[in-house]
Amino acid sequence: MVRVLLVEDDPAIAKIIHYYLSECKEYEIKWAQNASQAIELCGANTDVILLDIMLPDINGIDLCARLRRKIYCPIIFISCLDDEETIVRALETGGDDYLTKPFNTRVLQARIQANLRRVQIERAERPQQVSFRDFSVDTASHSLTRENESIPLAPIEFGILMYLLNHPNRIVTPDELYEAVWDKPSYGDVRTVIVHVYNLRKKLEPNPARPQYIKNVRGKGYNFDPSGTPERSV
Repeated sequence: MVRVLLVEDDPAIAKIIHYYLSECKEYEIKWAQNASQAIELCGANTDVILLDIMLPDINGIDLCARLRRKIYCPIIFISCLDDEETIVRALETGGDDYLTKPFNTRVLQARIQANLRRVQIERAERPQQVSFRDFSVDTASHSLTRENESIPLAPIEFGILMYLLNHPNRIVTPDELYEAVWDKPSYGDVRTVIVHVYNLRKKLEPNPARPQYIKNVRGKGYNFDPSGTPERSV
């Protein structure tokens, strides 16, 4: 049973989503109409969160940041807002995916399943602690430690990091990252990858402006350098 927390203030939209997900008989849905209810209903057993942005008390982007500190599970934004700035902000605060209303319920189910598959793959057996010169990764708690501070990672950030750790010292294109981590074709839209890599660098790099681990390869993609060797100034 997939436990879904639906955060949506419009009863009509919530009813439609609830109806179609319930038809599958594999979803258990809790519905919150505002941020306060969402915080109360969100528990450790929540598998996925569907999050609207325009809520009556706290906007969904701010709520996402609060929920991300509380729980590790996919957060999929569902919103009528489709401007690039809003989408980028939603992903920067810890969102894993973004669907613009109106959307097909089959697409919603596919996105839910793709995000859940990714989390399941991440939970497969792997070393619990992976250490580097400036940081270490705890694969059980999905967090990294830098300068004695434990920093939680969003599921997408963790997925990107683990893929790069498993493919060191070679060029990984944004398309490859997208298809591996999101488990679907990128169709050339790599803005989402760029945003999440940017966020990940802020958490693990000593100086995000001059990355030592996740390095840019101009015009090609990224190269994970396990040694964390600083690039020479030109």
